[in-house]
Amino acid sequence: MTRRAKSTYNDRPLPLTERALTSPRAEVVSEADIRRLVDAFYDTVRDDDLIGPIFERRVANWSLHLPKMYDFWSTVVLHSARYSGRPIEVHRTIAGLSPAHFERWLSLWEATVARVIDRPARDAFVQAARRMASSMSTRLT
Repeated sequence: MTRRAKSTYNDRPLPLTERALTSPRAEVVSEADIRRLVDAFYDTVRDDDLIGPIFERRVANWSLHLPKMYDFWSTVVLHSARYSGRPIEVHRTIAGLSPAHFERWLSLWEATVARVIDRPARDAFVQAARRMASSMSTRLT
């Protein structure tokens, strides 16, 4: 019987299935930043003529929705693995979405990031949002 050498490759966690022990972004982004950004963004969204009505129809309880969004952005930016939803499936149930909705969402997000988040952390939020808006717009419209 031969003995197998212990592989350091197999000892590493899988990046998409296991929680990261630390995130390099944790040095510039805090959970408080995420909460502040999400709160400011949804305050803006609720007043928007194009996408505000969609949220008004779909979000019955903001005190339940906002914590989901804190978890979502914590997972995206800090790799906290707190969010486990299925955004594509949720948005697929919204009739009438168009590329204009995703463009407006992204525009409002970028403006809010610029207003609320310090410069070193902005790219983490903006780049992820651009990828999401592009992907979701392509898949849902």
